Amino acid sequence: MTRRERMLTAMTGGTPDRVPASPDTNWMIPARLKGGKFWQIYYHGDPPIWKAYNDCVRYYGIDGFSHHGVYHLPRHADTESKTVIIEQTDERLVTRSTFKCPKGTLTQDTVFLHDEPPTPVTKFITDFEQQYGCLEYLFFGDVSRISLDSYNAARADLGDDGVVGLCMNLPTLLTQSRQPAEAAFYDYFDHHDLLAAFIERWTDHLVRVAQAIIDSNVKPDFVFFPNSGMVTMQSADIMREFSLPALKKLTRMFKQAGIVTSLHCCGKERAVVEAAALETDLDCIDPLEIPPMGDCDLAEIRKTFGHRLALKGNLHTTEVMLRMAPDGVEREARTCLDAAMAGGGFILSTGDQCGRDTPDANIVKLVEVCEKYGKY
Repeated sequence: MTRRERMLTAMTGGTPDRVPASPDTNWMIPARLKGGKFWQIYYHGDPPIWKAYNDCVRYYGIDGFSHHGVYHLPRHADTESKTVIIEQTDERLVTRSTFKCPKGTLTQDTVFLHDEPPTPVTKFITDFEQQYGCLEYLFFGDVSRISLDSYNAARADLGDDGVVGLCMNLPTLLTQSRQPAEAAFYDYFDHHDLLAAFIERWTDHLVRVAQAIIDSNVKPDFVFFPNSGMVTMQSADIMREFSLPALKKLTRMFKQAGIVTSLHCCGKERAVVEAAALETDLDCIDPLEIPPMGDCDLAEIRKTFGHRLALKGNLHTTEVMLRMAPDGVEREARTCLDAAMAGGGFILSTGDQCGRDTPDANIVKLVEVCEKYGKY
């Protein structure tokens, strides 16, 4: 099997030639391998992060699982946006993004450290109630003019070395453009109807995007929902109220269209796994983090939900991947195989992304373990 065939077989619950070895190296490690300042990739796109990740896949020989497939929607004609550098030293670069629409002007500052991914230090939405009118312009572009060119470029470059996900963010209480995060919880109680209305509009927008993808001449390897902290950063009840309805609708649409779906929810995830298995048409879920950050027991989840969901996980990224020697990584990886590989539908991976300084030998070890012990 090619790496792409191996991944797609496992993601749909099948039995590949062996367990795929796919540690999450999507963000920091590709930038480290390229050398230089991280902002060359993250701000200047030299090379694009999808290209850096694809090269990382080939460098380690892992089964690729790219988070970097994106679609683009043109913004409303009566909006204007620009980003400028407001500070640059050897250690960091700071940008300011300005977004103007008929309802107001929004700004966001982002810090790019020389050896870290970018971090927004201020965000566009600081007062949900007062800036509500801007959300339509900021979030919802022109679906009729959707572009999948960026996805196609990443897909073509990766070839048979893995799969590329076309990303769609599910609605959550904490939007990507919201600050401060704590204020969102006050809004949940103080402006619940307004917030619920926005979530409903967000869901309807995603349904239109999904239909546009289905109607296009592009069939993505899979649609990826990269919803970090869907329970950790909001309660399980809020997940069910705001996120689960969209997941139900979208996975049903893509299942009917023959498109695989996968969900990422780092942190606590057991409640998401159960809801996804029993109430949606989701195909695959990761990263199934262990306590204390997560709440997942791989063997228990495999026994309870492995007949319904393909599983991807769940080696600890710090205690195992960063700090252990390769023999320790092998021991822990074999424990994962023993817990979840029987019958297929399992991808050996990590409980969220590997840290920047993860030893090369530990990443290579996962491939060796799967090649030696993960054959069916």
